[in-house]
Amino acid sequence: MNDDLLIDAEGSPSAPTEGARKHLAQSSGAWRLLETPSELLLALRDRADGLMGGLHQLHPSGAVLAGDLAEMQPSDLLNFLHQGRRTGVLLTRADGVERALVFIDGNVAWACSTSSGERLGELLCRMGLAEREKVDAALALQGARDQHCRIGQLLVEQKVLAAEDVTGGLRHQAVEIFLGLLVTRAGSFVFLRGVDRTALPVSLGLDTQALLLDGLRRLDEMELYRTRVFSPEMRPRPTGKPFPQPDGETTTSEMSLVHALSDGTRTVADLAAKSALGEFEATKAVYKLLGAGYLAL
Repeated sequence: MNDDLLIDAEGSPSAPTEGARKHLAQSSGAWRLLETPSELLLALRDRADGLMGGLHQLHPSGAVLAGDLAEMQPSDLLNFLHQGRRTGVLLTRADGVERALVFIDGNVAWACSTSSGERLGELLCRMGLAEREKVDAALALQGARDQHCRIGQLLVEQKVLAAEDVTGGLRHQAVEIFLGLLVTRAGSFVFLRGVDRTALPVSLGLDTQALLLDGLRRLDEMELYRTRVFSPEMRPRPTGKPFPQPDGETTTSEMSLVHALSDGTRTVADLAAKSALGEFEATKAVYKLLGAGYLAL
């Protein structure tokens, strides 16, 4: 018997071969079965802190595509969804970060992410639209009240921001999540068809082709940064060279933050998460700090 997996009439699975058992043992844990055609079985590892729980509120109806981002580059995947005028939810996982992009007729309608640097509250602070103390207070209220109550809604209710400011922040967030996915080298993805448009917090209608064209610049920049910062697992350490006050030209606030966090034990991925800058900005800062002699590898 060469079958890798058998499922009996009661729905109980079993692995009939030693090879199958070893393969499944490497995938132990909770999995979420996705709706697929009868000749195809697809499951997604369940993560308590992931995005799937919230995405179910959008009522996608089943998996259409799934695969490896190392084999199907994000730029090709995003262009395919745009050219095919697809409507649905693209969920990706890479370097411990989940990102979700909602497409309507091939264009980006909304996006969310588990990356601290791509959260709406963090981006509103970095854009200068909201004070960090007020965003932190709203986040605390969100946690105490209902995690499904959105931070933008709370900030409007508390008159910290106007509704149009939140919409601008959501637009900026969607762009950052899109660009963050675009520079990803490896990971997994699944595209779920269909979406309940009435359940979307906002429908942005961002032109995917324009986002891709803008993203090519970031891709080119990232390739330059990776000539020195080869991997997000590299651990930069301070050289002892005194770091000056940021002047916006030779040194920036991002460089200052990354320099302060670099201790030789944190990886570039750790720095991206800890600083809430995201992979692109953190890699850029490390690259410049290495070139200026403030950090070494």
